[in-house]
Amino acid sequence: MFTNLHQLHQITIWGVGLIGGSLGLALKANGFSGQLVGLGRRRSTLENALARDAVDSVTTDIADGVENAALVVICTPVEYVPMFVRQLAECVVSPIQRPIVVTDVGSTKLEMVKAVENLLSQTGDAITFVGGHPMAGSHEVGVNAARANLFENAKCVLTPTANTSPEALRFIEKLWEFVGAVPYLLSPEVHDMLIGAASHLPHLLASVLTNTVSDVETDVGKALDFAATGFRDTTRIAAASPELWTQIFSQNREILLLLIDKLVANLMEFKDLLQTDELDEIEGVLAAAKNSRETLNV
Repeated sequence: MFTNLHQLHQITIWGVGLIGGSLGLALKANGFSGQLVGLGRRRSTLENALARDAVDSVTTDIADGVENAALVVICTPVEYVPMFVRQLAECVVSPIQRPIVVTDVGSTKLEMVKAVENLLSQTGDAITFVGGHPMAGSHEVGVNAARANLFENAKCVLTPTANTSPEALRFIEKLWEFVGAVPYLLSPEVHDMLIGAASHLPHLLASVLTNTVSDVETDVGKALDFAATGFRDTTRIAAASPELWTQIFSQNREILLLLIDKLVANLMEFKDLLQTDELDEIEGVLAAAKNSRETLNV
């Protein structure tokens, strides 16, 4: 039986970087009184998280890290989640007589959730998984960028399937509500389409735009030398981790390819309007974008 969050003796955070560290800080700031254990592979990173008070203890040993945990939150890059769930299953299937709820924070879901559910279908009922994705973050990385209010009023998408325990799902909803987030339920497929458009494509555009402008140069200087706040604001997210975003693009490849085709079609349509000096139509495109932008509550 899954218990109330306030009654948990231990939560294990696997990967205590920006998101994991912020989760630990947020849990403490909102009154969680149980133990927060930081689990990871690099001792130096874990010690840094401990020094920042994001967790109460740290370990690199999986069995030790989850021995008393009722909840494990995997805050690593999404491509590692199935492997870590497998390692977790190897540790807990036999000795633990109570279920462990496992969730993640990855920004792609379909491939990962399929892999995890296939794995867990072979390991019994010791582990229950709920896919999660808090829509909060920064171009900065690491626990030094973590903050307790990162999730306040942020959307957190949970991705249940037909195999998801309703009890475990509600438990994870309560986790994110506890730290100030607003849960939304989407299927893994719908998540990857919507987040691909709202998050992955903009990041790709910021990177391509930065590279395009970087290539513009004349005898008197580079275009980047004259970049101001508009360029800075438009390309801020291009400063994020290349390794992380390469994996995200790979995980959501099919959706991103569709979105790129749609974007190219829109650009070509705008190019045609510009070539034929269709000023009214150009203004209409810009007005539609302005109206859409003004509806955003971010």
